[in-house]
Amino acid sequence: MADWRPAVASDATAIAALARAELGDYGEAADLYAERIALAPAGCWVLVDEADTILGHCISHPWRRRAPPAMHKLLGTLPSRPDCWYLHDVVVAPPARGTKAVERLLPILNAVAVSRAIPTLALIAVGGADRYWSRQGFVATNGGAEGFGADAVYMERAGNSKEP
Repeated sequence: MADWRPAVASDATAIAALARAELGDYGEAADLYAERIALAPAGCWVLVDEADTILGHCISHPWRRRAPPAMHKLLGTLPSRPDCWYLHDVVVAPPARGTKAVERLLPILNAVAVSRAIPTLALIAVGGADRYWSRQGFVATNGGAEGFGADAVYMERAGNSKEP
């Protein structure tokens, strides 16, 4: 079974390739993923098999509610007073789907947010993924999805909530 391990800078190229393959235009460039890993290593994870082949990734970091970073733009720095832990990308390739990989990752991200006194997890669901995220305890919230496409839904979940 594939397991999550912390992402490192040298994973950025493989993360970018997987993101493009699975997310299309929502996938970002390797330099953006490398920056996020450098800025918030505790929030960046890769799902790997026994051969350390990347089958998924999560790029997440502290941010501000209802104001997600623009796509395809480097951050430079993180906000001094974040009020959410933003899940920028969560991708699981087809070979690892059905393994509850994301369900195994969410407690890790939850713990990271709680340890930093950040009360909320946030994300933007696209392509109908809001149904999946709803099952994980995320709730559609007004605002925050502008510029991410007509089907984009900004969602939040209390960072200290119990796993569904």
